[in-house]
Amino acid sequence: MNSSMLLRQTLVAGAVLLGLTACASNVTPMLATTPPATPQTPPAQAPQGVSNATLAPPQTACVSVADFPNFPAEYQGALRDIACHLETVDGLPADYVIQALQDAHFDARAVAMMTPAPPSPGPHVPYPWWRYRDRFLRPDRLARGIRFWQAHGVAIDAIAEKYGVPGPILLGILNIETAFGSFQGNFPVLDSNLSLALALPGRKRFFIHQTAETLRLSQRLGVNPAALKGSQAGAMGMSQFLASSYLRYGVTWDDPPGGPLPDLWRSVPDVLASTANFFRGHGWQPGQPVLQRAALDPDADVTPFLQGRHTLAALDRAGIRPAGDRGMSPDTRVGLLRLQGEAGPVFYVAYPNFYAIMGYNPSVYYAATVWAYAQALTRDEQVATLAAAGQ
Repeated sequence: MNSSMLLRQTLVAGAVLLGLTACASNVTPMLATTPPATPQTPPAQAPQGVSNATLAPPQTACVSVADFPNFPAEYQGALRDIACHLETVDGLPADYVIQALQDAHFDARAVAMMTPAPPSPGPHVPYPWWRYRDRFLRPDRLARGIRFWQAHGVAIDAIAEKYGVPGPILLGILNIETAFGSFQGNFPVLDSNLSLALALPGRKRFFIHQTAETLRLSQRLGVNPAALKGSQAGAMGMSQFLASSYLRYGVTWDDPPGGPLPDLWRSVPDVLASTANFFRGHGWQPGQPVLQRAALDPDADVTPFLQGRHTLAALDRAGIRPAGDRGMSPDTRVGLLRLQGEAGPVFYVAYPNFYAIMGYNPSVYYAATVWAYAQALTRDEQVATLAAAGQ
């Protein structure tokens, strides 16, 4: 684990934004039929019990005369309400809250990037999964994954053994999120969360919660809130964790319990262990599959099974079976996916582990691509191993 001094230097320095591809959380779900040109879903978990209703009235008096000079005039009243909520509901110190919000800035660029595009006037043409998948399975992406695996194999194997999440699945996350840390974002996270809470009314509660968690995280790390940098949606580090997920699932791999918080910007073991811990917290089942191609009887009717989850036994009665026996209980509840391949639609049986990945990012395309990358990476790593052995 890096020292706290190194972590502080890292946080202050930030990271160079080369173009974020996707983030792990539930900020803006991207459906399987949505063109994922700029996925905008940040780390990993929607806050528990948080709705988008209006803010609860404060229970005690709050500072009512504070001004926030770096925000437009029309948001001053809303910012005072947010400050009061952070103090009275989230229990943050009033002086700390006011100073942090007065130092923050409205980020119009983050708002523009996170604002949904208006509906197209023409007919909707689904963006095929294979095109999305192939963006992340290019030869250079696979080569980078092999090098990363070889460089960090000891930690990857140890973390996979402890949490039951295969290393290639974890690498599939890092591949999509930041290309193994190559672009982690340079947006001030507090600015993004506040700006989105103000400008996106439908996500107000979500981003106020992330604002509170960002302030708590900066306190725990011992840094100025302005030092935390990430994506336009407030996601941070190599694995793009939201502040709430950082605090809930972050793991310091080589430090004792009660030690410093993990360094999710620079420590590969911390990043991998935290990501695996997130999966475990979202129902990952060690040793079980993620996806399997489905074999269909000629007269099988798939339509009733394309929504929701069903038992393997129910699919079998309808003439739909996984291509290959994995020894799963007939009572296992699974989904049936229809994903567009280059040659036409392909059907897959989606196991509980697939939905654990969707807890990280609620896009079917995303989760299926994490799995596809893991499959391709495993094949390429085996080839590289054989080649190195001269076989």
